[in-house]
Amino acid sequence: MLLLCGCPKKDEPEFDPNDRLLQKMRAEQERLAKAPPKQPEPDPLAEIVARPSKPEALGIPAGVSADLGPVSLTLVEVEQAQTVGGGKVSLSTTERFLKVTLDAVSTKDVDLDLSGATLSFEDRSVPIARDAQRAAKGSPLMTKLDAGSRSKLVLFFEAPDEMIRKGLKIILTTPESRVELALQ
Repeated sequence: MLLLCGCPKKDEPEFDPNDRLLQKMRAEQERLAKAPPKQPEPDPLAEIVARPSKPEALGIPAGVSADLGPVSLTLVEVEQAQTVGGGKVSLSTTERFLKVTLDAVSTKDVDLDLSGATLSFEDRSVPIARDAQRAAKGSPLMTKLDAGSRSKLVLFFEAPDEMIRKGLKIILTTPESRVELALQ
């Protein structure tokens, strides 16, 4: 009795070999086996991270300085790089990080708020890149300056290549004053 109800014969094919859908599936499987594997598109940011990057100094105009209220500011250096930071944390961009270094001398004790600093070129402007400011150990955005002491202020911005040319300037403000310093 069990022999009659047992397993079906293995001789019979499960699918008709002349089935049109089965033929299409086999043809597609053969086509995919012959096709070269599709290469992923290169990621520009991955390439930037993979290659070592050194900051590049930009030529700055000589003698750029101004007074921001009681604080006298002098432009020291402007550098561009695609990667900033170091140690445990670094950041990369397909644009450019600009590191602006200023000498600051105050005639009185003052709390200077740098958080509103912007880079400007023609009708475009960019604010401080706060993540780069922290990762690259820039100056605190709320900086205390003592009367008569000299301090270095380091600010980081992220700007597109088309902004980095003659006419680029940094704008710093306080409630009483506003200063524009030419960077190029």
